[in-house]
Amino acid sequence: MNKDFFKQLNILYVEDQEEIRNFTSNILNSIVGNLTVCSNGEEGLESFKNNPDIDLIIADINMPKMNGLEMIKRINQINSNIPSIVTTAHTDSSFYKKSIELGINSYCLKPLDLYELIKNITKCLEHKFLKKEIYSKDFNFDDSTLELLNNQDSLVAILEDGKIVANNDIFSKNFKVFDIDLEKILLDKELFLPNKEDLKNISWYEFISSLDKENVLIKIKVVDVIRIFKLNVTKIEKEKTYFLVSLFDITNLNEKSNLFEYKYNHDLITGLYNLNRFHKIFSIESKRVRRYRKDLSLIKLSVRNIDEKIISYEDFLNDISELIKNNIREHDICFKSEESSFLVLLPETDLDGALNVSYKLEGILNTMIVEKKLSQHSCFGVVELKNDDNEELILQRVSLALNKALKSEEERVFYF
Repeated sequence: MNKDFFKQLNILYVEDQEEIRNFTSNILNSIVGNLTVCSNGEEGLESFKNNPDIDLIIADINMPKMNGLEMIKRINQINSNIPSIVTTAHTDSSFYKKSIELGINSYCLKPLDLYELIKNITKCLEHKFLKKEIYSKDFNFDDSTLELLNNQDSLVAILEDGKIVANNDIFSKNFKVFDIDLEKILLDKELFLPNKEDLKNISWYEFISSLDKENVLIKIKVVDVIRIFKLNVTKIEKEKTYFLVSLFDITNLNEKSNLFEYKYNHDLITGLYNLNRFHKIFSIESKRVRRYRKDLSLIKLSVRNIDEKIISYEDFLNDISELIKNNIREHDICFKSEESSFLVLLPETDLDGALNVSYKLEGILNTMIVEKKLSQHSCFGVVELKNDDNEELILQRVSLALNKALKSEEERVFYF
């Protein structure tokens, strides 16, 4: 564990239980540079406002006056780049759902394992520390570079013109050759790589460093075993341009956390993304559309008069989801919406293009319905993102269009 790393940290610790607060803060005070200790969320929020140099927040969940999650939510509104760790006795899904929604970096279950807490602090801040060290005036690429990198728990390398000029031992042990194909390894391609054209004129490390998002998840083979890493890349401008690359292995993270994250983001019948995931992806896509002046359309579809009591209802929904996935483009994204309806988000597609997709899906879906000897038929609502649209408005418009189609005896596709 790197002592210099911890001695530079400025941490906000918020815990209402005096015995736990005193014990944990005594330990943290002995290893970190500056520790601000508060007993409830209101105090924590005010302390953060008065101390903009906070590097990390550690907070309990259940506290008087303001709970930890609400405090972190309000701090995120001030600065969304401050990592956070929550300490909790909660093991229910509502806690995990809320923590994922807030982008909390890690959690520690009570009673606290201080070794685990320190490990999580390292995980949250190691890349930031390295970046700071490399930017420092007295930093040079000599033997001290290797010593610095070897003090890190993450796999770390420094690139110049795409070639590794320095790396730590753990990186060398894991990678004989380090060559990344983002199209193959990104776990959230729909968030960061909706269009393959984005990579044509830029290297993978330049692309990742240009993202607003930290801790990009990738899946990559290491010594013939597939591992999951959080990838961070930072561009370093010195005499030359370097890229600091760090990978933190999260393959063996707590399985319960992964399970709840999956449940929070997916429909458990079809396996499709659900509306929670739609919120995140739509936010990113709509910003991208407005920034680059691209088109974005949305389809909502359902089957009229579907009977949820039929024995094959879940199989029927799965058949619909498979049919949609197999008949849309690779960068189009399908979601399970409420009840028996589905959403299809179409990046770089105008209204005419979305209508063409809808008519194609209508024909294929209705053929399947006839083959199953059912009396229902599919209906579609179609909209294109407008300049004044937000998520609520576009969902209202596409639902209204679908409702008109469901009520019509003639038109199966309506648009606004």
